[in-house]
This record gives sequence, C-alpha cells and structure tokens, in this order.
Amino acid sequence: MTGARVPQATGLQARFAVWAGKRKLGPQAADSAAIYAQNPRLLRWFALYDRAVGRSQHVPDKLHKLAELKAATVVECEFCIDIGSAIARESGLTDAQLLALHDPEPSGLFDADELLIIAYARGMSLTPPQVDDTTVAALRARFGDAGVFELTYAIAWENVRGRVNSALDIQPGGFSDGKVCALPATA
Repeated sequence: MTGARVPQATGLQARFAVWAGKRKLGPQAADSAAIYAQNPRLLRWFALYDRAVGRSQHVPDKLHKLAELKAATVVECEFCIDIGSAIARESGLTDAQLLALHDPEPSGLFDADELLIIAYARGMSLTPPQVDDTTVAALRARFGDAGVFELTYAIAWENVRGRVNSALDIQPGGFSDGKVCALPATA
C-alpha cells in the first residue's frame, strides 16, 4: 500500500493479522491489516469491538450496512467508501442506490426506513453532529431503543474507522474495482 503514513508491520502477529483480514474481507484487506498490526494490543481490541458492533440484532443488516456506508461518505474516508460500497452491495443495495446516496431524497430509490437511516447517519457524522429529536423519535418508533443504540454504535464506529484510516492515509483497497462505488458527501 503506497502512501500510508505508517509502514506495514512485520513479524508473526502481522502475518496473523493479514491472514485474518484476508479471510474475513478478501485479499484487498492485506495491506490495511498489516498497517493496523503496528499495535497488536489495539488491533485485538479493534477486531473484537468491530465484531460486536457489526452484529445487527435489532436493525436489518441491509440498513445497518447502509448506515455505515453513509457515515463513510460523510467523513470521506476513501478506504471506507470502497469497502463499504462492496459490503452494502452484498447486503442488497443496488448500484443506482450507491450512486444516489449523496442525495437520496430526490432519487426515489430509497424507502422510508432507508431515508431515516441515511438522515441519522449523516447527522451523526457531521462535525459537529446534527442529530434532531424527530429523527431519533422515528428511529425509536421503528426499531426500538435497542435498535437506536445499535445504529448509534455502528455509525460512531464507522466514524472512528474513517478518521483513523484518513489520518494514516490508508488508501482504497480495491474492494469496488470495476464496480459502482458510493460518492463522498461533498461530490
């Protein structure tokens, strides 16, 4: 991976991180996993937290992945948009939806739940955050308190990943090469 501000780690733990990243996400994850392996303790906690937050119990998986991708587009992490587009596509988002994500309302491609999720992810990911009571009340009515909490953690976690990747200049891994990819929010 060229351009990263921190070199890839080497050694046994780095090899294990690369193996695990490739197993979970494919060969495109090798370079970023090797960079994250610079601090094995943080990498272990990162992986555990990622697994916990990534398991959706109260919100359909497609909406969960949509929330993460929208957050990635707002913080404009190129790596996150690349991998998030691939994951969202696998969960059921169409190419047309990926392209319309930066301006979803006029597209007519998103249902009410999807628009609600997009609005919440956008509001949480702005700096400073701009979350309104009406959106949270609608989310609570639709997904319950546990669903709101689950979404909040997923979106916040995507913000962390995006800001870490951007700060370290971790470049896109090629997860969406040759395919449609969502656009950054400012596009």
